[in-house]
Amino acid sequence: FLYENPDDPATSSISDGYLTELKGRADDLGVGCLNIAVDAHGDLASIDESERSQAVENHRKWIDICVTLGCNAFRANSGGRGDGEDAAKLEQCTKSFGELSELSGQARVRLMMENHGGISYDPDVMVQIMKDVGSDYCCILADFLNWPAEDDKLENLRKVAPHSWAIHGKFLSFDENGESPEIDCRAAVQILKDAGYSNPLGIEYEGNTDDHEGVLKSKALLIKHLN
Repeated sequence: FLYENPDDPATSSISDGYLTELKGRADDLGVGCLNIAVDAHGDLASIDESERSQAVENHRKWIDICVTLGCNAFRANSGGRGDGEDAAKLEQCTKSFGELSELSGQARVRLMMENHGGISYDPDVMVQIMKDVGSDYCCILADFLNWPAEDDKLENLRKVAPHSWAIHGKFLSFDENGESPEIDCRAAVQILKDAGYSNPLGIEYEGNTDDHEGVLKSKALLIKHLN
């Protein structure tokens, strides 16, 4: 995105002209904008109330941006640092996601929490926050691989899938059969089916080969197990 002040994206606005042009170009190509992943906009789990409130304020602009672009959701990071998270941070995170989803819901835009570091490294905590917020507009964006190395990725996906509005089908590499060594894609897709997930599957290829080739292989793998 083209921030008016790229040195401070958190508080910077994005010009209406840029958004209008972006939407127009996407429409001309038959491309739909579904959701946005937002980074570097403050700590939504900060125990400093003024810092937390500012982080909520920083994220508010994305609601209008989603409406302009036709997106149905945006992702905000949970906040926290992932090292000894305490009850106070969880309470602050829940408060932030409750406030933001109340605002986004008025525009029929969903707020998503991704397993993307900090508090969100724990699937049970993510699910508890969803339950505590209790809004249809507060959901999970489940990434296939963004879990601690020692965790069972499929079991974590099973926990968060019922609360997920979007999915990041993430892959790093492929074997000679087109399968991913990092995760059993067939099992992952089955978990989503069992949870009743029917929204689009996003692709994140983060391997060391050509990005375009990696995305095409990711797409082929997902389609293989969806059919």
